[in-house]
Amino acid sequence: MHSTTQTTHVAPSLSAASTGFADSASNRVSGIQVTAAIKALADSSVAELRFLRVDESENEICLTGRVRSFYHKQLAQETIRPVAAGRQVVNRVDVCMGS
Repeated sequence: MHSTTQTTHVAPSLSAASTGFADSASNRVSGIQVTAAIKALADSSVAELRFLRVDESENEICLTGRVRSFYHKQLAQETIRPVAAGRQVVNRVDVCMGS
């Protein structure tokens, strides 16, 4: 038997596959929130924020990736917060200072 894993990526990057076959209202709203989160980062004047990954679950939106300052890490988090719609924002962005 052959099994495959499929990952969906949307610029900058999105991993928000719905769980199940039915397109429930909560899944549609969830997708809208993540799309809004990605758009908020994509519209940022800070180029680094446009390349962060956004993952979502029922209760949280998670940011991952790398930026060059703690300010940009905080900026990414605060950019997403208005579109989180009550979900917890988890900031797993790494700060890589130096060369």
